Amino acid sequence: MSTSPIKTDIRGLIDIALPISVGTFVQFLVLLTDNYFLARVGENAINGAGNAGLTYLTFGMLIFGSATGIQILVARRKGEGDEQMQIRTGSTGLLINTFIGVGLWVILLLLNNGFLGALIHTVEVKNVFESYLGTRLWGSVPYGITFAMTAYWTGIARTRLLLAVSLSTAFSNLFLDYVLIEGNLGFEAMGHIGAARASLAAETLGFIVAVVLMLKVEPLFFKLPKKMDGEIIKAWWNISGPLMGQLLLTVGVWTSFFFFVEKTGSTQLKVSHIGRNAFMFAFIVTSGLGQTTRTVIATLIGAKRQNELIPTIKRLWVLNIAGVIILSHGFILYPELIASLFFADQEHIAMMSRTFTTLFIAVLGYGSAHILLTTLEGAGGTKKAFAVEMLGAVMYLSAMIYLTTPINGEFYPIETIWRVEWIYFTFIILGCYLALRNGKWKTGIE
Repeated sequence: MSTSPIKTDIRGLIDIALPISVGTFVQFLVLLTDNYFLARVGENAINGAGNAGLTYLTFGMLIFGSATGIQILVARRKGEGDEQMQIRTGSTGLLINTFIGVGLWVILLLLNNGFLGALIHTVEVKNVFESYLGTRLWGSVPYGITFAMTAYWTGIARTRLLLAVSLSTAFSNLFLDYVLIEGNLGFEAMGHIGAARASLAAETLGFIVAVVLMLKVEPLFFKLPKKMDGEIIKAWWNISGPLMGQLLLTVGVWTSFFFFVEKTGSTQLKVSHIGRNAFMFAFIVTSGLGQTTRTVIATLIGAKRQNELIPTIKRLWVLNIAGVIILSHGFILYPELIASLFFADQEHIAMMSRTFTTLFIAVLGYGSAHILLTTLEGAGGTKKAFAVEMLGAVMYLSAMIYLTTPINGEFYPIETIWRVEWIYFTFIILGCYLALRNGKWKTGIE
């Protein structure tokens, strides 16, 4: 196990963030491939599977929020030099995430019995939604356990291990999409069910790879406590409880956006799902640097290196914005080319291109907001982060309801509706500024 001090120069930050971002980039290719094949199946397939995938992701935020708390606590213990507590925290996190994964499976199984489908107006989209989610929900348990392991690795800044899990998951998904959705290499064409089965199989393979790697690098991780550690549970809940609520709210509100958009038209929904995946260009960068921010801030506070906090945050912000611009420049330089990959009709290509312009401004706001929010989380201020998220979500939801309500029988253009993202990130930045301005976060908040 590496016990060397964490490095906060540009190279050190990139070394931590790059494996996460590369893994996210590969996941982006998977999403792009999913959309390409599902678009060939039909609009109902991409719309129903897209909404189901977002629903799965929304509830999966409970797992991600729990894992993020584990990551922050592990990083804090590493900064303090307490290796025993570091491993105990990881092992306890494994149990917690396993329980959450099982609970998530039960909840999705119950809600997919008509309740969620009733939110969809189009019968064909509803049928795709329910059958797709009915397959995907079986991945909840391996998904939860895998995140407990990757959270531990991120907390100790050994993010290259995540890359092996991401690559195995992504490339298996790509291959299975190819053979199952359209029936290549002698397999039966399964359409959207093939996409769901591909994702489930890929998640399971990622789980197996993660277990094998953990057994090799830290076998004590699986030495589970005979009883739940009350001290760790309390520390975990203080950080992860607000985070789970925050992330569930964030992605839940974002998912509801697509249910609102569905009533404006099928093409508008397809544009929005492609726009959602285009957002991944920004997420490729922010995922790695956001996770890095949480780990670095928690470690520096644990090691009492407060004088390095502000310079480090500035470096992270510059890296994030630069990366977002590099990967998202196509939104304003050649949007028609990107749009033509998914649409043949010139009117639809123009609609998608105008939406890309809106998205470019949104991802710049996202790049700034995410660094500020993860700084607050890394310092342990997850209750304040939840309050900030509440502010942003209320403004987002209010704007979304207004912009998806017809005026004189006409809906706003989809590129205008997507401006809700501008409103959301503006209020996240404002809320983070108010939460961070007094400097108390530098001492660590639990």
